[in-house]
This record gives sequence, structure tokens and C-alpha cells, in this order.
Amino acid sequence: MQGRSESSPFSMIRKISDFIEKENMIGDGDVIVAGVSGGADSVCLLYVLKEYARTCPFTLIAAHVHHGLRKNADGDEAYVRSLCKEWNIPLHVLHIDAAKEAKEAGISVEEAGRVKRYEFFRQILNEEATAADGRIAVAHHMDDLSETMLFQLFRGSGLSGARGILPVNGQIIRPLLCVERKEIEEFLTERKTEWRTDESNEENTYARNRIRHDILPVAEEINGGAVRHMADAAGHLRQIEDYIKEQAALKAGEILLEIKNPKSILIRNEITGLHPALQGELILEALVRIAGKRRDIGLAQVDAVKELFSSEAGKRRDFIYGITAERSYEGIFLFRKEDGENEVHSASEEVSFDLSGLEKNKEIVIKNLHVRLFDLAAKDETDREDALAEGSETDREGFPGGPEKIPDFGHFPRGLFIKWFDYDVIKGPLCLRTPREGDYLIISSDAHKKKLNDYFTDQKIPRKDRGKILILAKDSLVLWVIGYRMGEWGKIGNHTKTVAEIEYRISDML
Repeated sequence: MQGRSESSPFSMIRKISDFIEKENMIGDGDVIVAGVSGGADSVCLLYVLKEYARTCPFTLIAAHVHHGLRKNADGDEAYVRSLCKEWNIPLHVLHIDAAKEAKEAGISVEEAGRVKRYEFFRQILNEEATAADGRIAVAHHMDDLSETMLFQLFRGSGLSGARGILPVNGQIIRPLLCVERKEIEEFLTERKTEWRTDESNEENTYARNRIRHDILPVAEEINGGAVRHMADAAGHLRQIEDYIKEQAALKAGEILLEIKNPKSILIRNEITGLHPALQGELILEALVRIAGKRRDIGLAQVDAVKELFSSEAGKRRDFIYGITAERSYEGIFLFRKEDGENEVHSASEEVSFDLSGLEKNKEIVIKNLHVRLFDLAAKDETDREDALAEGSETDREGFPGGPEKIPDFGHFPRGLFIKWFDYDVIKGPLCLRTPREGDYLIISSDAHKKKLNDYFTDQKIPRKDRGKILILAKDSLVLWVIGYRMGEWGKIGNHTKTVAEIEYRISDML
């Protein structure tokens, strides 16, 4: 249309409309639930969807969640109500206590709010639409995409993380991924449409805010259009990811063998002959199938499974969601101990024992604990210093050698289920049990304490699962949260003479 600048409101709506059509986000007769916080992004989203509905017949519903956190939250809700009334858009509102939800679930406030929001959105869809014609529209834009790409790369992501968030992901659509934050604010200003400001977005407490405020502006100074260039790169990465997924799907039938009883997946040895990119995709697919979810399964877990192919039969790795990978002659078995099955022992059962007077290089077994003593020796001082520098918080499975061998410091124990302790410190009465009130860890060399429940909260372990976790303790002092970390008390150090190697073997109970 002549006479309109590229930044005009008309061109903005046209750009987003074209993007919606290109990504096939909305069809005739669909029900779209739009999350509206009252901020610029969500207000813009609601405005554009309202206009798009003039040419594509679909039902638009707004949804607002009051998280009970910010002093301006009441004002945000009032504004969204007023806006939806003015634009004649149905609105659903949910009030939650996000802080309380987070505490009860043992997760962060941000995560609790996100979970409740999407539960609310899906609840509305279930009431208003069928699974086939319902969508949830959220207001992520191009800057959010760039922030996510950087955040994922910084934390060590593979291809799926590097390409950032998707325009369409199941029921979720993101119509604003084609525009930048500054375009959104310019658009609303030109339309004389107000928005609310979340003051927490200005804080640098969260990693994403630091990327937003400190890193992306510098990137734009170095190369104008950096955000847009990253969005273009994300599109190319998405194409590459789609191609790899297609090729992996062709191989999945011959590489991944699903076993129903007990439920497991065998990743056949033949996978090692495939391109590394296909190996990674197939292993990821197997892990997701066993876990039943994709969240928090990434490159680290995939690489750990890959490493098992160079290990001897019987070697294991344990992962998030109770997943275990075990090397066999045919390949690698992935399986998961289901809730309530094969429990190690009941919450009321405790195993008390005393490690005093043990013989060196002779293994003893206490319940599922395999204990062996040996002298801390190394070929030279460099080996010893390297081992001590790594400490027992690194991860490996297996013993460092046969029961008569001096430990190989090139294979310092790196397992969630095997640790080295200073025998002269920990010898005496110990207990293998589940957590109880008053338990604590020593988490630093200056003897700083942390309550065990606080540690569980930091690790985002749901409260319902905490009672199933085993600990090795001396009274209320926790030496080791089995499957997670050990405390500082009892770790080997410069004065250690005798090491107690303690391994917890899940295989004893399977």
C-alpha cells in the first residue's frame, strides 16, 4: 500500500499475519487462548490476533494469571480486564500464590508460575475446544529467541537448544517471533495503546535479564541487526535439526529396540557406524521415550550414553528421572525404575553399621553398599595433586581397579553412586537411611552448613520424591546424598592416608 513506511502499524500487522500463515499457526474454526499479562508483548499479541480474526474466522480468548507476587499485580489485572472489555474479547482470570506453589513443589517461583500458567491455558482449551482445533498463543518475540539461544549455548546445549524456541511447538504458537521488542513498542506507541511494565524485568537477578540488558545491547553495538541475524541463524538451525530428525527416524526401527516387560530400550551396537549427528538424535529419542518427557534431557546425557559404547559390559550410568543406562554385549539398555517398584527399602527401614576395624583391600557389603579400603598412593606428586584437586564431586562409575590394585588417579571415581571418603574421618557408626527432619550437609571447607531440605529445593526435587532418596549419615550430619552429591565432611584431602571407597549398586535390587 503506497504512502506507508516499513515501520507503519499496517506493515507490522501484515508481517505478523504472513508469519502466522507461513508457520500454519491458525486455521478456520480454531480456538486460540492468548496469554495476556498486560505487558507490551502480550498486548501487542492480543491486538494483532484481534485484527487477524477479521480475515480468518477463529475464536479468540484471553487468559490472565495473577501470581500474587508483585505490588502492581492488581493494577495489571484491572488493565487487562479493561482492555478485553474495550476490544470485546472474552477473558479468563486465575489467581495463584506462586510463592506457596513453589515451596510445596520444591521448585523456583518462576517455574511454579510457568507450570500454573500453562495448566490454566490448557484447562481453558479443554473447556472451549477439541485437541485438534485448540492453540495457546504466547508473546515471545525475536529478542526472546536470541536470549534463549545465548542462554542455552552458555549452559552447554546441543542443536535443539542452539536453535532457540520454536514458532509452533505442539499446541503452543508464537506469532511474534518474527518481530523485535523495539518494533512492538513502536507499534503500540503509534496506535496510542498503553501497556503495563513488570518492574522485575529491569532487575539483573535472573540470567536472562543479564543477557537482555548487558549482552544483547553490546552485540547490537558490535553489529547492528545482531538480534535479527541470530533469528535468521535459528531458522537455518531448525532446518538442519528437521533434516537430522528425518534421517534418524529412518534408522530408529533398526537401531532402537523397545522391550515391553520390563520396559526398556536397547540401543543396538550398530549405532556406532552412523554419523555422530544421527547417533546423538537417536540416543536423545531413546532417553526421551524412557523418561516420558523432554525437559532437562540434553547434550550431557547424550554424550554420557555415547561414552558407554567404549566401556565393558555391565558398566552403568544413572541419569535424571531415574533413568539407568547399562552396557551389554548387544548395545546399551535404557530403563527406568517406575514409582513404587523395586524400592530400595521402605522409608521406615534403616541400616546402621560401623566401619571401624576394616581390612584394607577387602570388600565388604552392607545392604547395597560395597565398601573397600586402600592406601592413598600415587605414582608421583602430580597425580596426587590432580586427584585431590578434582575431589569426589566429579562423576564416574565403577571401581578404579581390581581389589588388589593401587588406585589409578587417571580414573578418579566419577559416579553419582560411587565416592571416596577419608576413612580415618568417617570410621565409626554410620547409617544408610532416608531423610528426616534436622538433617544437614556441610557444603564448604569453612564448615558452612545447609539444611538437607534446602539442598533438595535448590535441586528442584519435588517433595513427594524426597522421602525415597537414600542418604549416608552420621547422626544428622549427611555425608552423601546417594545419586546426587556428598558433603565436605569426610572428603579426601592432603592429609588423607586411607580411602574408603563406597559404591551404591542399584543392580543388587534389580
